Parts: sequence; structure tokens; C-alpha cells
Amino acid sequence: METQSLKARLHQIIFHASWIGFSLFVLANAWVSEDAYITLRVLDNFFNGYGLRWNIHERVQAYTHPLWLLLHIPLGAVISDLFLVDVILSVLCTTGAILVTLYTVRKPTLIMLGVFFLPLMASKAFRDYSSSGLENPLSYLMFATFGYVIIKKYDHPQFWFLCSLTTALALLNRLDMIILYAPSLAWLAWTRLRKIRWGQILLGATPLLLWFVFSLFYYGFLFPNTKYAKLDTGLDMYRYINHGLKYAKFTLVMDTVTALAILSPLTFVFLALRKDPPVLHRLQMFPICIALGICWYILYIINIGGDYMLGRFWAFPAFMSIWLAYVFIPNHFNLKILAAMAVIITIVAAPFPVSKEIRKHCKPCVMTPHPMIDAKYMFSGNLFIPDLYPLKFNTEAHHKFVNWAKNMVKKAPPHVEKAHFIGMLGYYAGPGNILIDELALADPLLARLPVTPKDGFFVGHFKRIIPRGYLYAVKTGSTEKMDPDLAKYYEKLRLITSGELTDPERLKTIVEFNMGKYDHWKRDYLLCNVW
Repeated sequence: METQSLKARLHQIIFHASWIGFSLFVLANAWVSEDAYITLRVLDNFFNGYGLRWNIHERVQAYTHPLWLLLHIPLGAVISDLFLVDVILSVLCTTGAILVTLYTVRKPTLIMLGVFFLPLMASKAFRDYSSSGLENPLSYLMFATFGYVIIKKYDHPQFWFLCSLTTALALLNRLDMIILYAPSLAWLAWTRLRKIRWGQILLGATPLLLWFVFSLFYYGFLFPNTKYAKLDTGLDMYRYINHGLKYAKFTLVMDTVTALAILSPLTFVFLALRKDPPVLHRLQMFPICIALGICWYILYIINIGGDYMLGRFWAFPAFMSIWLAYVFIPNHFNLKILAAMAVIITIVAAPFPVSKEIRKHCKPCVMTPHPMIDAKYMFSGNLFIPDLYPLKFNTEAHHKFVNWAKNMVKKAPPHVEKAHFIGMLGYYAGPGNILIDELALADPLLARLPVTPKDGFFVGHFKRIIPRGYLYAVKTGSTEKMDPDLAKYYEKLRLITSGELTDPERLKTIVEFNMGKYDHWKRDYLLCNVW
């Protein structure tokens, strides 16, 4: 009995020490990306009384993660430094996801360290996007909570409410997460069809439904502006898929641990196919459904071209895959195999001569004319802890974009200027300066115009030509210098984004615009202009 008690105490010590150590690891790697500052500008305008706007003259949803943005508001009301708020939320959500996972299932110490903590720390994608100021940490937490509900609350009287709520919050954080959740939700609906509680589901989905209502009323559209800017480009699908495959290939070579982690759930599918007949027990079907969701998500990421930030879209499926391996690995797993896995992960991840040499010689095979960057390295000046000895902390970004913004502030506002990278530039320029986003992420008109093929393919950031007279229209409100057809189209769009919220004409225009009633003006404009 004393020996068992001592082992239990030792496990608890290692359990808590591992979690604390991992939390410090996440904090030491914390940083804030360029794209995160797009959200921070919206928040800064909100705290200055302009509402959830990127440019104060119009309502545009320039962010893809409503829940992540909304979480900043209560903390930002107490802490004025939004850089610090971003870091705090990132660390809390990531470490919270780890804690929820560890309390979902208790595993032997060696499995916890070797199957969970080691792969997470070795995955560059997860390390880089355990913070970054983007929504990834909250996605980790939402999925860990969803998994807890499925495993621990399956027979709870409020199961359908809890399941619906966690799913709705995950989608409110990022809509395309439905791809990862869909197989599990479909399986739950199929196996418990007679036990579905539609009232609980509707109540749990309320946050997402309320956001859709708010978004349609406030912004005029159900989807964020980034959807139109990134996906409605007019470019052929081949370009997207070609870049998506290179995005996957680069990860396979340069971040092999992440690639192996993401591919590992295929074993669940393979083992399920070998069963005759297939076993439909919950603890056997749930991992299969998660694995299918990950496979579907891989195809989705390739289909949309990946991203220009290496690892960003692989970080979340990597976390899901490692979660899956940890939660469903048998407690009596062969220790020799576990040790071999740990050695392989260490060799692949660590800068050993062999792995460095492989990457050095493989780098030319994954180089691409379509830009992809290591965002954390590029924006290393935005690290929360730039130096460990002597210990230093950052409370704001340190990048040349900040200097550009400070020079812009010296000009008399309101100043209207074109911009390419709009995150830090927009945030530090302040509410008084209006930026016309050439990449259309924060511009409602440009997001609805096609990309010119000659501008190349920079996935997620597609440059648009600024139409004649558009800058003048933003500065003065007059569309007289614009093409007549585009001017009519823009005036309807401007009524939605800048008109009085409750104006009956605006509400009518929202419906008609979303139904495509005014698209013929845009088509006529494009027909008369070389694109």
C-alpha cells in the first residue's frame, strides 16, 4: 500500500511539474504575428468608441475569429496593453487545452511524457502557433473541451447541450473547423438519433446563431471579409492546389514531426477497415471519426492553397492528432516501442547533424516561386521574451512596420494611404488614419474584385488593382471619378458598411446585395476593363 501511495504521489508531482514546465515553455516561445495586429486594430477602435471596425469610416469584419476577438474585450478593459493581452490569452488557452486533456484521461507517466508532451514540444508548427496572437490556442482549448464532453459526459442528461455548445464555440472561433468536427457530429447523430434533444442542441448553438444575426445586421454579411478576399479571387483551382501540395511538402521535409503527427491518425482508419464487421463502440468509433475529420481537413487545406505562414494551418490538426494518440493509446503500451518513438521524434526534431543534412539537401526540392515564410522568424522582434539572460520582456512590436506607422501618425489625419502589410502598420497608425488594403483583407470593395494573374500567387494575400477614383471616393465621399458601373456597385456596398444601422433602405440593400441583385454592375465594369 505504501509503495502504491508513493507511486501515486510521484505521478502527481511529475504531472503538475510537467504542466508547469510546459506552460513556461509556451510563455518563453510567445510572440505576436503581423496578422494578429489586424484584430488588435479592430479592438483598439472598439475601445476608442468606434465599434468593431478596422477603418473607422466603415464596418468591415476584417478578422476570421469572432470568439477570439471577443475574449480580448473583458481583459482589454483591464489591461490597456493589447500586445500583453494577446500573450496572456494565448498562454492561458494553450495551457488550458493541455490541462483539460490531462484530466480527460489519466495515463502512466511515461506515456504522458513520451506520447503527449514530447511530440507537442517537438512540433515546430505547434510551438510557433501555441501563441502568435492568432486563434489557434483557443481552437486547441475548444477541441480539448469537445473531447472531454464526448468521453466523460456521454451519458450526462445535458450531453446534447454540452456537445452543441462546445461545437458552436469552436465554429464561432473559426468557421472552417466544421470540417474537423463534422464526422464526429454525424456519427453522434446517427447512433443516437432517437435520443437527440433538439431543444438542447438549439440552446447550445445560441452563441453561433446570435453572432450570425449580429454579423448580418452590423456588417451586412454572414461571412468575414477575408473569405471574399482569399477565396473569391477568380484564380483557377490549379494554382490553389499546386501551392497547397507544396505547402504540405515543405512541412513534410522541414517540420517532419508535425507531418508525422498529422498522418498518424490514418492508422485508426486502417485498423477500423480491418475489422469485420466494423465495431461501433463509442471509444472505438470516436477516434476513427476524428481521424476522418483530420484527413478531410488535409484535403481542404491543400484545396485552398495552404497559407503563406509555414505551419499555421497544420498546427491545429497536429494538436488533434497528438491528443488522439495520447487519449486512445492503451495504458499497457509496449515500453520498447514507446522508447523507439521517443528516439525517432528526438532525432527528427533536434538539430542533429543527420537531420540538418537531410533538410539542407532537401530544401531545393521544396522551394517554390510562391512565397512561404517562417513568420515567427520574420517577426522575431515581436517575441514576448526576446532574451532569457538577462531576462527581457516586450510590451509592443519591434519591426520596421512600426516605424512606418509612427511616420504616418506625424501626418495630419485623416490621412488615406494604400498599404500592403496592414497589421502593425494599421494598429500603430491609430484610428485617425485610413488605410486602403491592397490585399483586400480589410476592404469590402477590393475583396469583391478579382485578382490580376500578373500579380502572382501569394496565397491568402492576393493583391488587387486599386480602381480609378476609389481613393478619391474614400477621401471625399464622391464617386464622380470612378467608373460609372463600379460607382453604382460601390454606393450600394457603402450604404451597407457606412450607412445608419437601422436605415430601412440599408436593411433592404443587405438582402438584395447578398442575393446578387447588384452583381451586374460589377460584371459590366470588369468587361470594360482589362483584368
